[in-house]
Amino acid sequence: MKKLFAIMTFSAFSMTVSAADLVPACEKYFADYDTFLKNVPAEQATMIKQQYEATKQQLSALPKDMQEQTCNQAAEQLKQMQDMMGKK
Repeated sequence: MKKLFAIMTFSAFSMTVSAADLVPACEKYFADYDTFLKNVPAEQATMIKQQYEATKQQLSALPKDMQEQTCNQAAEQLKQMQDMMGKK
């Protein structure tokens, strides 16, 4: 239950960002997130993937400097969540 809550919390953060071209920090974040999704149980992954795709679109609409800042923050949260879940 705690894992699901963490995933839902992270997804909620992702939905607060607004996204054409992505800066390298965002490209890395989404690559890392793709890897993370491979380790999420299928029943949870479906919902998360829908939010994930919306987040990609929203991020690409942001100015480059905001993309960089937002993706760096999201990457740090992803790392913390993976550490909490014991996944690397």
